[in-house]
Amino acid sequence: MWTFPAPLCVFVRATIRREKYSDFKDLARQVAFAYQQHPSRMEWSAYATVAGPSLGVYIIIPLDRLGAMDQMLSLDRVMTDVYGSDGVVKLRDFQGCVLDMNTSVLNRIDLGLSMPPSREQPAEYLYYVDLKVAPSGAGQFLNGVRRVAAVMPGGPFTLYGTFAGATRVHGFAMGDQIADLELVGNLQSRIVSGYGAEEGEQIWAGIHDALLETETSILRHIGHQKP
Repeated sequence: MWTFPAPLCVFVRATIRREKYSDFKDLARQVAFAYQQHPSRMEWSAYATVAGPSLGVYIIIPLDRLGAMDQMLSLDRVMTDVYGSDGVVKLRDFQGCVLDMNTSVLNRIDLGLSMPPSREQPAEYLYYVDLKVAPSGAGQFLNGVRRVAAVMPGGPFTLYGTFAGATRVHGFAMGDQIADLELVGNLQSRIVSGYGAEEGEQIWAGIHDALLETETSILRHIGHQKP
């Protein structure tokens, strides 16, 4: 069973060098194989950009508690355990394909939404939102998104704050087809439908007024591993 969205997750975001993308795909398969063969298996899923910042790769490692990170082995340890000394070379080549990488630990924000149904596999698509909220607008933002959640109790949304890493708010919506993500595009109309035109527009404007930066992407599943 797939456990994302979990209470916490490790979220890795990488940008791949354009001229190295083909090499990266081959080396990424070897990294994935190493994790599949290693006895300390952990659950993860990987996604790549369909629309949004180009050449982006995202890895999600769900966690039920923070202490689970104590059992996570480093990538270099996994590679050398499986490939021996050749693992050091593979890892060096793999890292050479990456232009930029950052890792965060995220904690789920309670919006009062029911949890999405259990899944056997990761969602094929994710709509991902990366938000920078103004410190002075944090309360306004959270109040607004909780009011949105109140009129969409079955919405496929999960919102995470940052426990460690760059302070951002991360939103995810899941779909088995891109068409399943259409609900995201109808948010404003759903808010207006739930609260009326005047109040709904005020809620929508209040959320946006609290934001300093917004980046959105559609991501497609490219690999995963069950524990």
